[in-house]
Amino acid sequence: MNRNLLGLSCLLISLAQNIYAQDVNSVVGSNPILEERLRNAQVKETKLSNGAVITEVRFAGSLKPNFDLGCISMGEVTSEFNPPALIYAAKKCIKEQEYSKAWALLTTGYGFAYYDLKRLADRSTQGARTVLSMNAFADLTNDERENSSKISKEIQKDPAQVQAYCDALKKIGPPTYEPQWAILHGIGAYQEPRSGHYLTNVNVKALWEEVLQNRCTPQKS
Repeated sequence: MNRNLLGLSCLLISLAQNIYAQDVNSVVGSNPILEERLRNAQVKETKLSNGAVITEVRFAGSLKPNFDLGCISMGEVTSEFNPPALIYAAKKCIKEQEYSKAWALLTTGYGFAYYDLKRLADRSTQGARTVLSMNAFADLTNDERENSSKISKEIQKDPAQVQAYCDALKKIGPPTYEPQWAILHGIGAYQEPRSGHYLTNVNVKALWEEVLQNRCTPQKS
């Protein structure tokens, strides 16, 4: 099954296959967000050898990069690049054996994702970063994974490299895009208090400081 379904597959398969003999329209009708997502979704059915049918649903715009980036340096990163753009750029770096650049882009992408998801009121968006990573790196070879992991650990233990990265991240600042990549991954399972897609009880300044703290602290050897 396509990994874009993680966290939503059980619900959507139940709806699509009508397991409980319910009228699907009556189920989604009470959730206009889910109804809209399904209306614009790509749906594919796969029949298994045991006769079961798996229905794959991909929501339009979910986990989509807002820029098509190459293997860029931190000096080229801006606050307008969303996590999918940065993470797929990191993958390109891994493929080009530019592991230091990959680490910086991936660390930034994960930081931006954390900042985005902590602000969103839709609980069903919280697995978006995990699914994004699984999709992006699914076809890496074992050597690529091992080399990337090795270099990443070395960088994270080097105070000078961490500080240089931290200085660059502070210069970039918090994300300035609308996090549609994550919003469109959700099905409208909102929690309160909120205003539209965003929680109103989140201190965004403190949240960004948390992102910086987590990324500006070298790991102990």
